[in-house]
Amino acid sequence: MFGRHFYSPLFLLAVVVAGLTMGSTDLLSATRKKSGTGKAAASTTAAPTVIPVAPALAPPPKARPLRTKGPNVVFIIADDLNDWVGWMGGHPQSRTPNMDRLAHAGMRFTNAHCAFSLCNPSRTALFTGMWPWQSGVYGNEQDWRKSIQVQGKPTLPEYFRDTGFLTAAGGKVFHANHGGPEGRLTGWHGGRRGFEQDGVWDMRFPSPGVQIPDLPVHVGQNFNGLNIWHWDWGGIDVPDNETDDGKVVSWAEKFLQQDHGNAFFLTVGLYRPHSPWYAPRQYFTERPLMDVTLPQVKADDLNDIPEVAKGYIKGAENNHRRILEKNLWPSAVRAYLANVSFCDAMVGRVLDALDRSPHKKDTIIVFTSDHGWYLGEKQRWHKGGLWEEGTRVPLVIVAPGITQPEAVSNEPVSLVDLYPTLCDLVGIQKPAHLGGESLLPLLKDPEAKRSRPAFTFAGTEEKQSYSARTDRWRYIRYANGAEELYDHQNDPHEWTNLLFAAAPSPDAVAAAETLRKTLPTAWASAYRKQGDVRVDAGADGSVTYWYQSGDSFSADDSPDIKERALEIEMVFDYDPAVDRDSTILSQGGPQLGFAVHCLDGKLAFTVNYDGLRTTLKSTEPLPAGRVIYRGLFALDGTLAFSATGLKEEARGYAPMEGGFPRKPNQGLQVAQSFGVLDRESFPNSTPFDGAIHHLRYTLLPGSAVETRAAKAVPVE
Repeated sequence: MFGRHFYSPLFLLAVVVAGLTMGSTDLLSATRKKSGTGKAAASTTAAPTVIPVAPALAPPPKARPLRTKGPNVVFIIADDLNDWVGWMGGHPQSRTPNMDRLAHAGMRFTNAHCAFSLCNPSRTALFTGMWPWQSGVYGNEQDWRKSIQVQGKPTLPEYFRDTGFLTAAGGKVFHANHGGPEGRLTGWHGGRRGFEQDGVWDMRFPSPGVQIPDLPVHVGQNFNGLNIWHWDWGGIDVPDNETDDGKVVSWAEKFLQQDHGNAFFLTVGLYRPHSPWYAPRQYFTERPLMDVTLPQVKADDLNDIPEVAKGYIKGAENNHRRILEKNLWPSAVRAYLANVSFCDAMVGRVLDALDRSPHKKDTIIVFTSDHGWYLGEKQRWHKGGLWEEGTRVPLVIVAPGITQPEAVSNEPVSLVDLYPTLCDLVGIQKPAHLGGESLLPLLKDPEAKRSRPAFTFAGTEEKQSYSARTDRWRYIRYANGAEELYDHQNDPHEWTNLLFAAAPSPDAVAAAETLRKTLPTAWASAYRKQGDVRVDAGADGSVTYWYQSGDSFSADDSPDIKERALEIEMVFDYDPAVDRDSTILSQGGPQLGFAVHCLDGKLAFTVNYDGLRTTLKSTEPLPAGRVIYRGLFALDGTLAFSATGLKEEARGYAPMEGGFPRKPNQGLQVAQSFGVLDRESFPNSTPFDGAIHHLRYTLLPGSAVETRAAKAVPVE
């Protein structure tokens, strides 16, 4: 077997079964004392902070009230839809009769903005009711469910379910995507499952744990000739009903025709106009390419913005240059408009179904998008950034008995405001954690005013940039202190940065100074700090760290694995449908580091060493269920692991002996993708989705003997 540092998973299983009745942090400590790596460990920290991620045993179900009377809520959210909507006037050729009729039926907000101009952090802000600086969520590949700031705080559908509503959802609600060229359930950005919150829906389409139906035509067709698999466009010969959004809407139509005997919260997540811009062909053919109107742009628009804001035009993949070189600007605009019209048709079907339903008179309707989109303005494409095209979104609320037809509010509002607004509209108490402000005063009185700007954020935790939008001004401050200011009263296109002038006007100086003071001064991290991790020091020189799902530490705050053997013990729940290509634990990067992961449904241990790589993989697939794992990286180069559900242990050699020659310059992560597993070699890598009940990481006593030498090892 594996000598004194390795023992049977069957023994571990017996320990875990017994340990589930003990404290969670002591579950594997019994095995640590028997491992032969030293005497009983002595804790180096007093009363360590332990933030639970998943309980060892499922808690008893909550006593759930029933809410037999309305009002109901129908929440419709489009993806990547900017202001190219008829009533918003963003493009003269937009055709959105259904979005327009909804806007005229209630209150339309002309100055609504996302909290972050990327999908995942924007949707996280909307559905948790927390600003990005409160949740710590800022990236598309960052699993919002693992943020220590979010845990324990109910999301919008979770809270409505807990207060008696029947919750139902079809399509994309939380962050998810098309699943890549294979339409995978999981993968980059989470795939079609995405960062779904299981357990908050009484009814889920297309199925529990899956957000987006498989696309009828997968990405990567290269219809446009750009050869960018995720940014393609063209008409497809598929009926509306057979598209992913068409299937979602067909399900929603059936839901609305039923009498559920309970007030409901129905979310309809439409994937269009998210790329790829594949829509049924008629939405393209009704717009002759020669008649397409391009967005209004200013040739020297970038001359007065800070250098830090121009990063997107400096790389080899300058999207605007590509578009111009291939003369695709009119084609791209046509494709986006076609997909907006298709999205509008889907919205119309939902509205028609509600009109035909028994719920017509007692249902609140909300329609919005997660963020805006650039189509060449400021030479920019896609999402992101802090200018109007990236932050402004459609927002319409129809609340029977409260809103009046043709109501309009020009006040700055945020998608973060929707959670408290819906609580007020249905008459339930608002949770304490909400960062937004209810829109109810504006819904009752279109002339009401707000004192707070609408904030939008961009960048990472350490390098955060901010935008504050009022009824007149947009103020932007970048992480390096550079600033922009635009006067929408006189410059609706944001073509003139008033702070670029040598002597800004008194009005501009005063506006900038006022808005500067409104920006947040602190950013809460989504991750635990090093001091929150329990660390046990053994008398033999071993050091044990107790990690948990979602942990992410810098290189400086990660264990020093230079010339140290590693021993890893874990207990986790594995679902092959979701976790077959997932990363459980990693430290370092492509040049130097290791990862414990799943590869095509099999457990794997990958070690990188200065251009060499070894991937040790089990010969048999890992079955679904609770897994007890034990792995070893010894100083003689031995790699070994064993796990419950596998008949044989796996053994191999790392590409070097003597342990790692130095500490990796990248940190440690639990249940997060890439890093060690580069995208080119492991394109389907995804964060581990299941619960990790226990993770014990032990540095065994080191060796002063230099025995490192590269071995000839196979590379997966």
